[in-house]
Amino acid sequence: MAATKRTPDQVMRDQAKIAERYLKGFKMFEIAEELELSMNQIKYDLREIRKRWRQSSVRDFDAHREEQLARLDLMEASLWREWERSCGDPALDKELDGPPQTGDPRYMTVMLNIIERRSKLLGLDAPTKLAPTNPDGDEPYKQIAPDEIDARIHELLAKLG
Repeated sequence: MAATKRTPDQVMRDQAKIAERYLKGFKMFEIAEELELSMNQIKYDLREIRKRWRQSSVRDFDAHREEQLARLDLMEASLWREWERSCGDPALDKELDGPPQTGDPRYMTVMLNIIERRSKLLGLDAPTKLAPTNPDGDEPYKQIAPDEIDARIHELLAKLG
């Protein structure tokens, strides 16, 4: 494989192809053969691709969170309109001489779910305290006393010889 100088455009095209094939599970030597690049070039390009992924992941995370918050805001606004519509017309309730119509509680249930989701995205919820347990999760974790640890270490060392 000839070591020809790639243009910046060619580097971007190659790295896009490398990233795509890498994510599809191709091995580096397969990518190198297909793109007619050296293994060292593939390794270098993958290192650069991973570096870009790390840098963009923080920005992408923030953008994704903002997008989800905007989506929740839109859903909430729509739910409020539908809930108010489900409450009926108070003037009509008086004319019909019936009890006032209350809103459909399903809208409020969904609204509460949206509020909970928004709170989680924004980190407003208090941290959840988890009690440590054994690996099976059926008994509370029991801390081993330091002398018991020492005794076990000596026991294992004695078994080793």
